[in-house]
Amino acid sequence: MRRILEPGKKLLLATRGIAAVAIPLSIGLTHTPKMRAQSPLTAAPMRFEVASVKFPADQSMLETRPRRTVGRFRWKTQLMYLLGYAYHMEWWRISEKFSSGSVSLGSIYEIEATTGPDATEDQERRMLQTLLIERFKMVAHRETKDAVQGYALTAAKDGPKMGAVKEEKASDDPATSDGWVSAHSPSQGVIAIEGQRATMLQFTENLQRLLSTSVLDQTGLGGKYNFQVEFARGDDPSDYTAVVAAVKQLGLKLEKYKEPVEFLVIDHLDKLTEN
Repeated sequence: MRRILEPGKKLLLATRGIAAVAIPLSIGLTHTPKMRAQSPLTAAPMRFEVASVKFPADQSMLETRPRRTVGRFRWKTQLMYLLGYAYHMEWWRISEKFSSGSVSLGSIYEIEATTGPDATEDQERRMLQTLLIERFKMVAHRETKDAVQGYALTAAKDGPKMGAVKEEKASDDPATSDGWVSAHSPSQGVIAIEGQRATMLQFTENLQRLLSTSVLDQTGLGGKYNFQVEFARGDDPSDYTAVVAAVKQLGLKLEKYKEPVEFLVIDHLDKLTEN
């Protein structure tokens, strides 16, 4: 459990005075790429066996990753994180087209759910989609925007400077087998990016949160890695020079790149129907 660093808590942080990366709740690009046809979302066919969803009184603490053990799924986090995890999208690819009222994408909810013992992470994401649709009466659709300015992550000339993880027999416990990447603030004005058994896809997903735009994996690295790098956070939130330099320390490069990007647009959310 940690205090908020990542998406959607700008308003809450302002009132509580917590040192964190300020990221706005409403996502808006500085340019208007060409829009492709929209595709509506429908309820996913998979459900948790049992699921409890609560709105906790303490809205100052959250977890940035779910706690997944055999047959159980637990998470105390923002609605924005739940949406991003369910649909495998980072916060900057999620926007809202409804009058927020009593429902905020920055609000924190606590989920306790059970699954079958063989449920995969992908299946749990689909179960979470169903829960969001049923408990919040969510209506959403997908939109693809062309030529969104982002970055491509590539390997530097001398190769990666990260600790490669030796492949071992997979554990049956998701808590010990899942790799992860996390960005946090170990001290005032400092950001640390840490990866454990992490793939480059997981790394690019985390970089998207820091850079607020698309990051495409073009490293060609298929293994898993342990790494940690720190950098000073500047006063200008749109200046990503420090992030680019930090990535370079890992033997990787970030170069500007344009590509089509799919967005999740939330058209409607109701107040939570608990349990």
